[in-house]
Amino acid sequence: MKSLSRILARYLLCAVLMLLITLFLNMFLYVMCGFRLIRSTNHSTSDIRRISDELETSNGNITLSGQGYEYLKAGYVWAMLLSDDGTVLWNWNLPAGLNHSYTVSETASFSRWYLDDYPVTEWVTDQGLLVLAQPRGSIWKYNVKERAEAIRYIAWMIPVTLFFNLFLVFFMVILFGLRFYRSLRVLAVGLEQLSEEKTIRLPEKGMTELLAGQLNRTSDILTRQRERLAKREEARISWINGVSHDIRTPLSLIMGYAADLKEDASLSEAQRHLAEVMEMQSLKIKRLIEDLNLTSRLEYDMQPLRLSKIHPAGLLRTVVSDFYNQGLSERHLIDLYTDPDVEQITLNGDQALLARAFSNLIHNSIRHNPDGCTVTVTAYPEKDGVCFQVSDDGCGIPDTVIKTLVNELPETEKAPHIMGLRIVYQIFQAHGWNMIFSDNRTIHILGTDNRHG
Repeated sequence: MKSLSRILARYLLCAVLMLLITLFLNMFLYVMCGFRLIRSTNHSTSDIRRISDELETSNGNITLSGQGYEYLKAGYVWAMLLSDDGTVLWNWNLPAGLNHSYTVSETASFSRWYLDDYPVTEWVTDQGLLVLAQPRGSIWKYNVKERAEAIRYIAWMIPVTLFFNLFLVFFMVILFGLRFYRSLRVLAVGLEQLSEEKTIRLPEKGMTELLAGQLNRTSDILTRQRERLAKREEARISWINGVSHDIRTPLSLIMGYAADLKEDASLSEAQRHLAEVMEMQSLKIKRLIEDLNLTSRLEYDMQPLRLSKIHPAGLLRTVVSDFYNQGLSERHLIDLYTDPDVEQITLNGDQALLARAFSNLIHNSIRHNPDGCTVTVTAYPEKDGVCFQVSDDGCGIPDTVIKTLVNELPETEKAPHIMGLRIVYQIFQAHGWNMIFSDNRTIHILGTDNRHG
């Protein structure tokens, strides 16, 4: 849920920044527009003042200097000078229809509005009223008159309105942000449940309707796949258990008959040897069946661990002594060394399974080196427990076996038979122990009390 809170915070921050930027740009534009309007008004006033200063009276005639005409041509279409009684005393480019005397009411009218649709500007001079006209449609004029109380009310309302707009925008941002958060929260909960292999059914509405629908369909697909896999694995386990049960009885008979024949003095030495071979191969088949059942139970967590306090040093001595008691070949030697500090260490574990794992490791070295080898088993203390090491000076473990065990074998290569090592790996994994191949002849096992479950 922290990711959703972070998304909401970023969303609100971006919205606030956008709001502030918008307000700043609006204020900037308003200031620029106001400055331009003021500048335009001041410019018109300064123009008419400069032109009025260029008017001259000589022998009763009113004239305009050359500089004054330059000012006129820069932005005006005609000009005239009216006397106090409205008579035109002087003009420049004045249209014929406007060249007449003006009454006081006419003068008052065009000073506020327009004169024949011409926007005009007036200025009182010593000679009379100077009127300048700009092109039609170039200037907008509007007469405004309002009570001072209303103006003060407007000045008070402007900041109040801005504050209200700001509050409204913040309210809308938070409202939409919460709605967006709730929609995303539903998706987050669905994804969390989906990762836990739970079936979900999200409401398909709002802005996340499409995503919710896709998650629902994904959940349906995964549920059907899990059901198919469960049925397939159940059939597989049932088949393994059935085959194991069916083989167990005839295999026991074969082993019993082989043992009797091996001890039958009436048979020749060659026949007794064949009976011994039959017994050994039957034991191998029995071991394979036990391994198959055990790896199946470990793979699906059907083998409960009978945890108890075990002494690693004593466990290793028991495993090694069993090999010698069962008649170890003279071509093979097992060298055991345990650090004195290991004698004082105890670990939680299933003693039978751990003994089976170490026995399998030693047995693999012996079985794959029929011409003889030395198997070295050591144990020394580590920070979190005990480090076991099993190695031999024989042919070593093939790379394909190691890659298959750690799931690194390319799909193009055929996986070898690794039943014995797979069981070892599964037993240590069930205890939460790490199994590491330092090279093809050495295996390190770090034994701790940290079981994964």
